[in-house]
Amino acid sequence: MECRSTEKRQWIVQNYNVEPVAHIQLLAGQTKHSDAGATIEKDYYIFEAVHKVNGKKEVIQCGMGASRDFLKLLNHEGLPLFNPLHGDGGNDGEHRGDGTGGRRAQETWNPTAKQLYNAIMWLIIAWDAKPGTPLFEFRSDIVKYKRFEPFGWKVKRVNSAIQSGGKGKTLTEIIDCFRQNNDVRDDMCQFDLLIGIINNYTDQDGNPIHMQSYF
Repeated sequence: MECRSTEKRQWIVQNYNVEPVAHIQLLAGQTKHSDAGATIEKDYYIFEAVHKVNGKKEVIQCGMGASRDFLKLLNHEGLPLFNPLHGDGGNDGEHRGDGTGGRRAQETWNPTAKQLYNAIMWLIIAWDAKPGTPLFEFRSDIVKYKRFEPFGWKVKRVNSAIQSGGKGKTLTEIIDCFRQNNDVRDDMCQFDLLIGIINNYTDQDGNPIHMQSYF
């Protein structure tokens, strides 16, 4: 959705319910087209906009200049930056999401939920997923219940998504392809808790269900 000028962004906020849904660091060699007109080379935001009258859904993708403007208009502090790289901004969740570099309160996560969130965000990056797709629905759900151990079926559905879309690769193998040109943080690629859930998965009666882990 085009948002090139301040006036256009003001009009969008007046006519749409706008919500930031992701704040993502681009990896080496990646670029994105900004709906504000430029080419994005660092971090960027994805917003979802729903028309206040007819309910039509739009997606807005823009760099930090336009994103700061949207966040100010929405009176929103911004989302934590998902940055799996060493270096500036590499401490995911510790910096404000408005691009000012200020500190934000550390969030409390259940360890398994955090691994599942990281897995989902890696898939969003790798597959260039858009709002309205299952991965974003999974992301919203895990963020909502981030302090709690996720149910096994929530881990299973992400495992199934990797199996379906990964072209035979595990998530770890997908991430390893990015390592060739990126200094990836190992703590953002640890999925041992998720693998344990898949390897010990049972049905409602406690009977083992044998599945391959794709994490």
